[in-house]
Amino acid sequence: MKKDQMERAEKMFLKAKGDITNKAIADAVGVNSLTVGRWKKRRAWDEKLEQMAASPAKAGAGQVRKRDARDKALDYFLEMGGNITNIDLAKYAGVAAATVSKWKKSDNWEAKLTEEAVEEPEADTDMMIPALDIDIDALANPGQIIQINAKIDQLLARDYLTSGEIAQIAEAKSDLLDAVDIYLNIMREFGQLEVEE
Repeated sequence: MKKDQMERAEKMFLKAKGDITNKAIADAVGVNSLTVGRWKKRRAWDEKLEQMAASPAKAGAGQVRKRDARDKALDYFLEMGGNITNIDLAKYAGVAAATVSKWKKSDNWEAKLTEEAVEEPEADTDMMIPALDIDIDALANPGQIIQINAKIDQLLARDYLTSGEIAQIAEAKSDLLDAVDIYLNIMREFGQLEVEE
Protein backbone atom coordinates (compact mmCIF):
# COMPACT_ATOMS: atom_id res chain seq x y z
CA MET A 1 0.00 0.00 0.00
CA LYS A 2 2.72 2.50 1.01
CA LYS A 3 4.76 1.77 -2.11
CA ASP A 4 1.73 2.43 -4.31
CA GLN A 5 1.05 5.68 -2.43
CA MET A 6 4.69 6.69 -2.78
CA GLU A 7 4.67 6.09 -6.54
CA ARG A 8 1.40 8.00 -6.97
CA ALA A 9 2.80 10.87 -4.90
CA GLU A 10 5.96 11.01 -7.01
CA LYS A 11 3.95 11.02 -10.24
CA MET A 12 1.81 13.89 -8.93
CA PHE A 13 4.93 15.89 -8.05
CA LEU A 14 6.55 15.31 -11.44
CA LYS A 15 3.34 15.97 -13.37
CA ALA A 16 2.92 19.28 -11.50
CA LYS A 17 6.59 20.07 -12.29
CA GLY A 18 7.22 20.60 -8.60
CA ASP A 19 4.57 23.31 -8.32
CA ILE A 20 2.55 21.46 -5.67
CA THR A 21 2.80 21.37 -1.88
CA ASN A 22 3.63 18.30 0.22
CA LYS A 23 0.27 18.75 1.95
CA ALA A 24 -1.66 18.68 -1.33
CA ILE A 25 0.12 15.47 -2.35
CA ALA A 26 -0.37 13.96 1.11
CA ASP A 27 -4.10 14.71 1.07
CA ALA A 28 -4.46 13.16 -2.39
CA VAL A 29 -2.68 9.90 -1.56
CA GLY A 30 -3.85 9.63 2.07
CA VAL A 31 -0.62 10.05 4.07
CA ASN A 32 1.01 12.66 6.30
CA SER A 33 2.77 15.62 4.62
CA LEU A 34 5.96 14.74 6.58
CA THR A 35 5.90 11.33 4.90
CA VAL A 36 5.73 13.03 1.51
CA GLY A 37 8.70 15.19 2.51
CA ARG A 38 10.72 12.08 3.40
CA TRP A 39 9.81 10.41 0.11
CA LYS A 40 10.73 13.53 -1.82
CA LYS A 41 14.16 13.63 -0.20
CA ARG A 42 14.88 9.88 -0.22
CA ARG A 43 13.86 9.37 -3.85
CA ALA A 44 15.35 12.70 -5.05
CA TRP A 45 12.22 14.02 -6.72
CA ASP A 46 13.80 17.43 -7.38
CA GLU A 47 16.69 15.82 -9.24
CA LYS A 48 14.30 13.71 -11.30
CA LEU A 49 12.37 16.85 -12.15
CA GLU A 50 15.54 18.55 -13.37
CA GLN A 51 16.49 15.46 -15.40
CA MET A 52 13.06 15.52 -17.02
CA ALA A 53 13.56 19.17 -17.97
CA ALA A 54 16.96 18.40 -19.49
CA SER A 55 16.04 15.04 -21.03
CA PRO A 56 17.68 14.04 -24.37
CA ALA A 57 14.33 14.32 -26.12
CA LYS A 58 14.49 18.04 -25.44
CA ALA A 59 18.23 18.44 -26.04
CA GLY A 60 19.37 21.47 -27.95
CA ALA A 61 16.30 23.71 -27.72
CA GLY A 62 15.70 22.56 -24.14
CA GLN A 63 19.17 23.61 -23.07
CA VAL A 64 18.74 27.01 -24.68
CA ARG A 65 15.36 27.40 -22.99
CA LYS A 66 16.84 26.46 -19.62
CA ARG A 67 19.65 29.01 -20.06
CA ASP A 68 17.06 31.64 -21.06
CA ALA A 69 14.96 30.78 -18.01
CA ARG A 70 18.04 31.03 -15.79
CA ASP A 71 18.95 34.45 -17.19
CA LYS A 72 15.34 35.60 -16.96
CA ALA A 73 15.13 34.53 -13.30
CA LEU A 74 18.45 36.22 -12.44
CA ASP A 75 17.42 39.47 -14.15
CA TYR A 76 14.12 39.50 -12.26
CA PHE A 77 15.89 38.68 -8.97
CA LEU A 78 18.23 41.65 -9.47
CA GLU A 79 15.37 43.91 -10.57
CA MET A 80 13.48 43.05 -7.37
CA GLY A 81 16.58 43.74 -5.26
CA GLY A 82 16.53 40.15 -4.03
CA ASN A 83 13.14 40.66 -2.35
CA ILE A 84 11.35 37.77 -4.03
CA THR A 85 10.81 34.13 -3.09
CA ASN A 86 12.20 31.17 -5.00
CA ILE A 87 8.62 30.07 -5.67
CA ASP A 88 7.73 33.39 -7.30
CA LEU A 89 10.96 33.38 -9.32
CA ALA A 90 10.25 29.81 -10.42
CA LYS A 91 6.76 30.73 -11.61
CA TYR A 92 8.15 33.74 -13.46
CA ALA A 93 10.84 31.69 -15.22
CA GLY A 94 8.73 28.55 -15.71
CA VAL A 95 10.90 26.17 -13.68
CA ALA A 96 10.80 24.42 -10.31
CA ALA A 97 11.58 26.36 -7.11
CA ALA A 98 14.33 23.84 -6.34
CA THR A 99 15.96 24.71 -9.65
CA VAL A 100 15.95 28.42 -8.77
CA SER A 101 17.46 27.59 -5.39
CA LYS A 102 20.23 25.61 -7.10
CA TRP A 103 20.93 28.46 -9.55
CA LYS A 104 21.05 31.02 -6.75
CA LYS A 105 23.60 28.96 -4.87
CA SER A 106 25.79 27.83 -7.78
CA ASP A 107 25.87 31.25 -9.49
CA ASN A 108 26.09 33.19 -6.20
CA TRP A 109 23.22 35.56 -6.96
CA GLU A 110 23.56 37.33 -3.60
CA ALA A 111 27.07 38.51 -4.57
CA LYS A 112 25.74 39.73 -7.94
CA LEU A 113 23.06 41.65 -6.08
CA THR A 114 25.72 43.37 -3.97
CA GLU A 115 27.88 44.11 -7.02
CA GLU A 116 24.96 45.72 -8.82
CA ALA A 117 24.15 47.89 -5.81
CA VAL A 118 27.77 49.11 -5.60
CA GLU A 119 28.04 50.07 -9.28
CA GLU A 120 27.48 53.78 -9.79
CA PRO A 121 25.37 54.60 -12.82
CA GLU A 122 26.95 57.07 -15.22
CA ALA A 123 25.32 60.49 -15.30
CA ASP A 124 23.12 60.97 -18.33
CA THR A 125 23.66 64.57 -19.37
CA ASP A 126 20.36 64.58 -21.26
CA MET A 127 18.55 63.76 -18.04
CA MET A 128 20.22 66.38 -15.81
CA ILE A 129 17.75 68.22 -13.60
CA PRO A 130 17.98 72.00 -13.81
CA ALA A 131 18.78 73.97 -10.66
CA LEU A 132 15.66 75.06 -8.80
CA ASP A 133 15.04 78.07 -6.64
CA ILE A 134 13.85 76.43 -3.41
CA ASP A 135 12.52 78.15 -0.29
CA ILE A 136 14.31 76.19 2.44
CA ASP A 137 12.10 77.61 5.21
CA ALA A 138 9.06 76.19 3.40
CA LEU A 139 10.67 72.73 3.39
CA ALA A 140 11.88 72.63 6.97
CA ASN A 141 11.00 75.18 9.59
CA PRO A 142 13.06 74.89 12.79
CA GLY A 143 10.39 76.88 14.67
CA GLN A 144 7.84 74.14 13.98
CA ILE A 145 10.29 71.46 15.13
CA ILE A 146 10.78 73.35 18.41
CA GLN A 147 6.99 73.70 18.89
CA ILE A 148 6.47 69.96 18.36
CA ASN A 149 9.21 69.17 20.87
CA ALA A 150 7.58 71.52 23.44
CA LYS A 151 4.22 69.70 23.00
CA ILE A 152 5.93 66.35 23.58
CA ASP A 153 7.61 67.73 26.72
CA GLN A 154 4.19 68.91 28.01
CA LEU A 155 2.82 65.39 27.62
CA LEU A 156 5.82 63.90 29.38
CA ALA A 157 5.30 66.25 32.36
CA ARG A 158 1.92 64.63 33.14
CA ASP A 159 1.68 62.41 36.25
CA TYR A 160 0.14 59.47 34.44
CA LEU A 161 0.47 58.14 30.89
CA THR A 162 -1.14 55.07 29.37
CA SER A 163 1.03 52.56 27.54
CA GLY A 164 -0.54 53.72 24.26
CA GLU A 165 0.36 57.34 25.01
CA ILE A 166 3.93 56.33 25.87
CA ALA A 167 4.20 54.48 22.55
CA GLN A 168 2.81 57.51 20.68
CA ILE A 169 5.25 59.85 22.43
CA ALA A 170 8.17 57.55 21.62
CA GLU A 171 7.11 57.45 17.97
CA ALA A 172 6.62 61.23 17.89
CA LYS A 173 10.08 61.76 19.42
CA SER A 174 11.60 59.42 16.82
CA ASP A 175 9.80 61.29 14.03
CA LEU A 176 11.00 64.58 15.50
CA LEU A 177 14.63 63.40 15.48
CA ASP A 178 14.18 62.30 11.85
CA ALA A 179 12.79 65.75 11.02
CA VAL A 180 15.79 67.44 12.66
CA ASP A 181 18.14 65.17 10.69
CA ILE A 182 16.34 65.99 7.44
CA TYR A 183 16.46 69.71 8.22
CA LEU A 184 20.21 69.57 8.90
CA ASN A 185 20.82 67.60 5.68
CA ILE A 186 18.84 70.16 3.68
CA MET A 187 20.83 72.99 5.24
CA ARG A 188 24.12 71.21 4.46
CA GLU A 189 22.96 70.49 0.90
CA PHE A 190 22.22 74.13 0.21
CA GLY A 191 25.41 75.32 1.90
CA GLN A 192 23.65 77.14 4.69
CA LEU A 193 25.23 74.98 7.38
CA GLU A 194 28.97 74.69 7.85
CA VAL A 195 30.21 71.22 8.78
CA GLU A 196 33.14 71.13 11.20
CA GLU A 197 35.79 68.58 10.36
